Amino acid sequence: MANSGNLIGLIGGVGPWASLDVHRKILEQAAFTKEQDCVSVMHLSFPGKYTDRTEYILGKTTENPAYAFVNELRLLEAQGAGCAAIICNTAHAAPILNVIEEELGESSMQYVNIIHETQRAVEADKYRCVGLLATLGTYELDLYRKDFNGTIVYPSQKNRERVHNIIYNTQYGLKTAMPKDLTFLYNELTEVASDLLDEGVEALILGCTELPLLSDFSKCMPVQVYDPNQLLASALLRSVRQPATITSQLVTKQYI
Repeated sequence: MANSGNLIGLIGGVGPWASLDVHRKILEQAAFTKEQDCVSVMHLSFPGKYTDRTEYILGKTTENPAYAFVNELRLLEAQGAGCAAIICNTAHAAPILNVIEEELGESSMQYVNIIHETQRAVEADKYRCVGLLATLGTYELDLYRKDFNGTIVYPSQKNRERVHNIIYNTQYGLKTAMPKDLTFLYNELTEVASDLLDEGVEALILGCTELPLLSDFSKCMPVQVYDPNQLLASALLRSVRQPATITSQLVTKQYI
């Protein structure tokens, strides 16, 4: 078992492919020359335990997933996790996050917030007008606008629905279908992003953990594209004082 406090805890499965992406990005950045020296990660992926966050936010279900998240966070803390994260943007909506914070009370385990980490990175780069690509739930509750020192620009309602479908559509969406041919999804996201660029945004945020699965999207854009999954992975490593490799720092620069 990892030394107390040196264990990273991940609550995954929300969705499954996205949490795997964060875990992979932790390993890509971790500095180790033999497997025994690699950072320790406890990755819980029990999708059936959590109601959909966007459905809860939009009132399509009354079951708050916060209580299931709290149980998993307590399990991670009991196993010695020094820090933990829920790999989902909409899980940080106030109706969910407020319950988590209240239930955990005086926990000594550091909770790393994917939205806060992304906002800090954007502000550090002094961007003040940024386009957001996200789920309908994230737009509904202004998750990235809250406490951000600048302007977060949303797509049109029609384009918001297009981005939501890139994530949630049962036939071609990233959350469950993960089609082998991603051409249509790249084209859809690029068209929505281009409309935001026409409105004058200086950078873009991939504000749903599924969207960074379109890993070449940033190459299609003439502006900075922020990957919250990458930023979360970096923050978790810093939290357990795990050094990052020079190579992975260079990889991070394409996102931040």
